[in-house]
Amino acid sequence: MNYEREITVEVCVDLSSLIKILEENGFELKEVYDLNDIYLINKNDKEDDYLSMLNKCVLIRDIIEEDKETKLLTYKYKEYNENKEITKQGKVKVKIDDINNSKLLFEKLGFEELIRINDHMLVYATDKDELVIQNVNGKHIYIELEDKCNYANRFYNSIDEMKKVITDNNIPIKNNDFFVKKAEIELQETYNKVGE
Repeated sequence: MNYEREITVEVCVDLSSLIKILEENGFELKEVYDLNDIYLINKNDKEDDYLSMLNKCVLIRDIIEEDKETKLLTYKYKEYNENKEITKQGKVKVKIDDINNSKLLFEKLGFEELIRINDHMLVYATDKDELVIQNVNGKHIYIELEDKCNYANRFYNSIDEMKKVITDNNIPIKNNDFFVKKAEIELQETYNKVGE
């Protein structure tokens, strides 16, 4: 499993205001794509603790870019400290050919769909920094920074370096939280709707 560092924040402004802040700070749009995830969990692993459930999920991921589409099975692993900050994370990815047959295979093995997350992704970068805006299910706007940049000429060596990108560019974020768990939020919202 490849381990990596990343932070995720939820912003306090709408998408157009966020883009304006980034452009005023010299960021340019580099890439646009959609990422559609189906979270599957073994029926025996369902429990009340959402983070524990998400750590047991397999994702069927469809990445739709302008000129290609990539389908993957993905497993994400995360460890948390007492403040629910991510202390270790990694993922394993395997290419697949067919979303529906992959989902059917897991259903035959006792898995069921837990949630779906559809991200519209906008990659913005300067020559020294890079971040990804994520419009999740049309409801939440997040920014994610990963340690490895594709467009900026750098590798972030620490979480603090990534946090500094957010603070130095005056990006307004909710609750000063740099470890927002978007899948947990979507899961909470999904289950709260079911109970209403």
